[in-house]
Amino acid sequence: MKTVGNSDIGKVRKNNEDAFRFGRIDDDVTWAVVCDGMGGASGGQIASTMAADMVGKKIEKCYNKSMSESSIENMMLSAITTANVTVYDRAIADDFLNGMGTTIVCTVVKNGVACIAHVGDSRAYLIHNKEISLLTKDHSLVQEMLDRGQITKEEFDSHPIRNIITRALGVAEKVEIDFNSVEFEKNDVLLLCSDGLSGYVDPEQILNIFTSCEFDRFPSKLIEAANKAGGKDNITAVAMMG
Repeated sequence: MKTVGNSDIGKVRKNNEDAFRFGRIDDDVTWAVVCDGMGGASGGQIASTMAADMVGKKIEKCYNKSMSESSIENMMLSAITTANVTVYDRAIADDFLNGMGTTIVCTVVKNGVACIAHVGDSRAYLIHNKEISLLTKDHSLVQEMLDRGQITKEEFDSHPIRNIITRALGVAEKVEIDFNSVEFEKNDVLLLCSDGLSGYVDPEQILNIFTSCEFDRFPSKLIEAANKAGGKDNITAVAMMG
């Protein structure tokens, strides 16, 4: 399995508040995490870095070969829960960092199964047999509006408050985490990204970029496309190929 990732400040922001980490535990197990921070001054950058580091380190430390899928789920949820408490405690202890938080999407891939956990609007996509599908559901106001039938899918894609999220890591003592798993076959590609990518490059464009470039260049080409479309946010993409 091969993993590549890249992050960019974009064309407007003064700081890059995204963070990503990935690693391979053995020939059969690979993990990755993408975080998109929020908060005044340097708070978002601190939150995303803390969360990405903590979750990655806990996965590396706690994983063992005998783990079932349910055990991997428990490990991932525990890692994110621990990161949530740590970021929250840091935020309330420092007035300068009050209100900071971060989204998170992470995966552990083992033996043809990708386990995915997320909070917020950072996303996971699967490319399989030249088709792309969204594996996560945004925790955002516009997603709730779409679910209630208050807006159309077309309005969702360009809505002015699309960046307002309803869940984030580190903003409260407890956090609700979504988890799912999917089959991950040979030559499938799993893409984790922040909304700085998904908000500017639609799934069809993602698929077209994938089919027209070398895999090593895939995240960089996605970032180029997001910047070309405006680049008003930080942009991060991590891709894993089975």
